[in-house]
Amino acid sequence: MTMHHDGKRGRPFRDDHAAIERQIAALGGSILPGRRHRDQLLEHTSDSAGRARTQLRTARVTIVLSLLLVVVSPLISALTRVQAPSPQTADQTNAAALRHAEANRMSFDWALVDLFRQFRESKRPAR
Repeated sequence: MTMHHDGKRGRPFRDDHAAIERQIAALGGSILPGRRHRDQLLEHTSDSAGRARTQLRTARVTIVLSLLLVVVSPLISALTRVQAPSPQTADQTNAAALRHAEANRMSFDWALVDLFRQFRESKRPAR
């Protein structure tokens, strides 16, 4: 005599198991995915594919913009570089003071003082 899985006497466990498998197999053929399930699956797949395309497009745009920035930034830097004027040498300042002295009929010393005053006023911020 064989004992059943729940301790009762009767058919062996193996027979019950086979019967359950047959019932599941019979039900498996009758259970089909419904139209709603199909539509949800198609929508989910479409959304996933759309997100993947958007992520790929965003990555491509990011790469292109980064490369463009790397290539164009040195060019922009070169075009917008402002070089400060180099300071005048002593000879240039003396020559300018002589011209200023002759044009305004004043001594070289006062012409030099006048040039320094003009230079200092040009460096002050506008009010």
